[in-house]
Amino acid sequence: MKTLVVYFSRSGHTEQVAGEIARRCSADLETIREARDRTGVWGYCRAAWDALVRAAPPVLAPVRDPAQYDLVVIGTPIWNFQLAPPVRSYAKQQAARFKQVAFFCTEGGSGDKNAFDELSRICGKSPISTMVVTESQLPEPAHSQRLQGFVAQLVPGHG
Repeated sequence: MKTLVVYFSRSGHTEQVAGEIARRCSADLETIREARDRTGVWGYCRAAWDALVRAAPPVLAPVRDPAQYDLVVIGTPIWNFQLAPPVRSYAKQQAARFKQVAFFCTEGGSGDKNAFDELSRICGKSPISTMVVTESQLPEPAHSQRLQGFVAQLVPGHG
């Protein structure tokens, strides 16, 4: 199964998990890139506001065409208990191109249900699997078993 792992990461946490998933699934990796910067204090404030109002900010065109993949795994951080706005934008733009989807998120402790429900609605598909990695589970090996189970559902026999 040809797999693409797509993610947005402001802090690097979601990027870390996306890389681990891609390695274990022998998948291609795509970063969702925003048209504007979110670094620094103002970037953090804008990120919080955009999440609160469920904005869909401009994102740059993807490098990889998701229609060329059997499965697209979408990764998001949770901001204000919601899907990160750049992930919302990517999903809205590309949803018609997805054959199958799976979702994962990194979070401080809650918001994953909201994010996964919204992604399902945007994509018009139920995910074949979901995974949540909390901040306390980020250091290896805290999320290894969870990651192994997620990958096993994506690529049976490869957990």
